[in-house]
Amino acid sequence: MSLVRIAVAKTHKYGSRDSGDTAEIAERPTGGISVVLVDGQGSGAAAKSLSMLVSSKAIALIKEGVRDGAVARGTHDYLHAYRHGKVSATLEMVSVDFASATVVVTRNSGVAYLVCDNGDYRQMDQIAGPIGIYRHSRPIVDQFPLKAGLQIILFTDGIAAAGVRRREPFDPLAYLCEHARASSSVADIADGLLLAAVTADEGRPRDDMTVVVLALDADGSESEPIRRMFVSLPGPG
Repeated sequence: MSLVRIAVAKTHKYGSRDSGDTAEIAERPTGGISVVLVDGQGSGAAAKSLSMLVSSKAIALIKEGVRDGAVARGTHDYLHAYRHGKVSATLEMVSVDFASATVVVTRNSGVAYLVCDNGDYRQMDQIAGPIGIYRHSRPIVDQFPLKAGLQIILFTDGIAAAGVRRREPFDPLAYLCEHARASSSVADIADGLLLAAVTADEGRPRDDMTVVVLALDADGSESEPIRRMFVSLPGPG
């Protein structure tokens, strides 16, 4: 049995108080766990309200037992009807599904994501349009066997576009191939990738940035099936 580890690292656009990115985690009623990552159109408070609206709908459907592809379609239909096709958001989900013994990645995003299989990182370039605008938007769905050594790294466009205005674009794949090691924790990977992207923007992120890392490790030696969650959140001021 594999041990699931998840880490999220995020920051907001320089000069903005709110991040338009939202990341949430939910347990699946059939066994497993899902991470939902939403990037709302624009930045600031309006984008934050939009991303919270979208993530809340997706989480609610996951908790009702809806499969991820249908979650993406249902969330799109809801946003399209609720905001009359006038706003958009990217929606990405990565789920460890114990019922099917798979890791499922479901995406409506124009940003690639990364997969690592026992230390070998590669980029998954297939993209799909955002939700909310077009009537018949469909997600891209990838499935991977549930096995130790697998990592999934999702990130929003603030990471992908870091350094572009300086004509020194940040390359997340190259960064991980050079800096991530088998012994690296998911928190180290998420924090390192975020910090490198911020540095590429000269310490002033030009967009909201979020990194999600999900990894499957070999099960530890604990005698009790203990679940843990750790959150670090800076307060105002």
